[in-house]
Amino acid sequence: MRRPALAAALLVVLLAATACAREGPIETPPGPTGPTATSSPEPSPEPSEEPSEEPSPSPALEDGRHFGYIRSVDVDAMTLRFDLAYFLTGEEANQAAAEHGDEVPVPNDYYIVNDNPRLRTLPVDPGAEVWVIDWSRCCDLVRGELGPFLDAFATRHHPWDALYQGRRAPYWLTVRDGAVVRIEVQYLP
Repeated sequence: MRRPALAAALLVVLLAATACAREGPIETPPGPTGPTATSSPEPSPEPSEEPSEEPSPSPALEDGRHFGYIRSVDVDAMTLRFDLAYFLTGEEANQAAAEHGDEVPVPNDYYIVNDNPRLRTLPVDPGAEVWVIDWSRCCDLVRGELGPFLDAFATRHHPWDALYQGRRAPYWLTVRDGAVVRIEVQYLP
């Protein structure tokens, strides 16, 4: 009699250990004291012959201006893959550098935080403005052309004074209605 009881106890322990080893939290439905205890159940939808419209996915980046790195470009699809980062200055830069164990005060009064590896694919508006550095005028931003700018991402090596730097430079993207409408290179001393 002792063996079946021991085997049953061992089985319970193994099942509990397996359940605890699952990744992520175990979610349980709300009980009588949960948030749905006082709400009335929703009627199940009637089957329809017409397909329901699914909500559109949220844009990769909200409208506004965002700093980061363009990792690749698909010229045919007019999309780019963007690595969002944060360009910090002043006390905010010093605080972030200290939190990352880096030199404080930060050199040149800026610090870039890029802790999230997620890449976002964004459509590029065909009329997007491009602003690049004219190195012959020492760091002035000038209007560039979208085609040559996008083509520069097909090449890995660019001279330091090239008008189009490709992946070598960080950028500010302006997003409107989910699409990139302005690209501006960020000068780094």
